[in-house]
Amino acid sequence: MRNRLILIIALLLSPLVLRHSPLMAQYEVLTLDSCLSSARQHNCTIRSAALEVAISQELKKQMLWKYFPQVSLQGFAFGAVNPIIDIDVSNLDMGGGLGTFLSDISKAVREGLGNDTLDSSIKMVRWGATAQAQAVQPVFWGGQIVTANQLAKLGIDASRLKQQVSERDVLQEVADTYWMIAGLMSKRQTVAKVVSLLDTIQGVAEVAYNHGLATSNDLLRVQLKQNELRTKSLQLENGIQLASRLLCHMIGQPYDHELLLEPLPEQPVTTLSEQPDTIRVSQRPEMQLLEMNIRYNQLNRRLTLGESLPHLGIGITGGYNNFFNQHRWNAIAFMSLSIPLTGWGETAHKLRQHDLKIQQAELMQQDLGEKMSLQNRQIYDQLIEALKLMEQHRSSCVLAQDNYRISLMNYEAGVGTMTELMESEALLMQAENAYTDARITYLSAQRKFEEYNK
Repeated sequence: MRNRLILIIALLLSPLVLRHSPLMAQYEVLTLDSCLSSARQHNCTIRSAALEVAISQELKKQMLWKYFPQVSLQGFAFGAVNPIIDIDVSNLDMGGGLGTFLSDISKAVREGLGNDTLDSSIKMVRWGATAQAQAVQPVFWGGQIVTANQLAKLGIDASRLKQQVSERDVLQEVADTYWMIAGLMSKRQTVAKVVSLLDTIQGVAEVAYNHGLATSNDLLRVQLKQNELRTKSLQLENGIQLASRLLCHMIGQPYDHELLLEPLPEQPVTTLSEQPDTIRVSQRPEMQLLEMNIRYNQLNRRLTLGESLPHLGIGITGGYNNFFNQHRWNAIAFMSLSIPLTGWGETAHKLRQHDLKIQQAELMQQDLGEKMSLQNRQIYDQLIEALKLMEQHRSSCVLAQDNYRISLMNYEAGVGTMTELMESEALLMQAENAYTDARITYLSAQRKFEEYNK
C-alpha cells in the first residue's frame, strides 16, 4: 500500500519535474537568436516594410506596359424614330441642274403612277452601327516613359533600403527588450539570494536576542528589510511580465507567463572592437537613401522637361460601319506629332524648383554624413565606456561580497552591530544590481556598434 501511494505521488509530480528539467527546458527557453529569427518572420513593422518592397515591384511592372502599344476599341449603334435624312426633292433648290433633275424624276413617277399625292421626299438612315479599333505605339514621348521606369526602379531600391533600416531598428529593440527581461530576472535572483541572507541574519539575531546579546530593534530591522524585499520582488515580477508581453508582441509569439530566457552571461565577451571607420558611413542605408533622394529629384526634373518636348507616335486604326445596309471596312496608318508651343515660361520655373530641391537634397546628404560620423564615434565611445563600467562594477561586487562576509562574521562574534550588517547587505544588493545593469548596457552597446559598422 505504501509503495502504491509513492507511485501515485510520483506520477502526479512528474509533469512538474519534467517541466523544469533540462530536457524540457531546451524546448521552452528562448534565446536571443531565436527571438531575432522570429521577429524577422512575424514582426509587423518588418513585414510591412517587405510589403512596401512588393508594392514598389508591382509599380515597376506597371510602368513596363508604357513601352507597348496603347490599344483601344470603340463601338456605336443607333436606331432613330424618324429617318435622320429627310429631303423633299420637289422643293429642292441646289442652284444647278441636280435639283431640277430630281424634281423632274419625282414628277414623272407621280404621273406614271397616276398619283399626284405620292410622297416626293427622300428618307434614309433610320439605324446604323459602327466599330473602330486603334493601336498607337509611342516612339518619343519626351523621355517620360523611360524616366518613369527609372523612377519605379529607384522606388524598389529605396524600399529595400528602408526595409533594412526597419529590420535593424526592430531587431535592436528586440535585443534590448530581451536583455532587459534577462536583467530583471537576474535581479530577481539577487533578491532571492538576499532574502536567503536575511533568513540567515534573522536566525543569528534571534540567537543573539535569546542570549541577551541583541535588542528587539535588531529583529525589527531584519523584518522591515524583509518587507522591503517582498515589495521589490513584486515590482520585479510585474516588470518581467510587462516586458515579456512586449517581447512576445515584437516577435509575433503568443504570451506565456512562464516565459524562460537564457540568463545574462556572468562575464560577457569583452574584446575591444575596432574604432569606427568613416568610410563605412557611405555604406549606411540612410546615406544611400539620401543619394537616391538626389537621383529622385533629378528624374522628376527630367519628367517636367519631357512635358515640354515633342511627342511622336505611330499607329493604325481600323473601322467598320453599316448605315445604308452596306458593310464597309477600312484601315488607316497614321503618325501623330505634338509640339508644345506655349508654357515654356511655366516650365522654366518648374525646372528651377527642381534644381533648388536637388541642392537641398545634397545639403541634407552632407549634413547627415557628418552627423553619422559623429554618431559612429559616439556609439564606439559608449561601448568603451560600458566595458569599463562593467569591469568596475564586477570588482565592486567582489568587494561587496567580502564586506558582507566580514560583517556577518563580526556580528556573530559580537564585535559588529546589526546596523553595520544590514548596511553591508544593502551595499551587496546595490553592487550586484549595478553590475547587472552594466552588463545589459554593454551587451546593447556592443550589438549596436556591430550593426552600425558592418
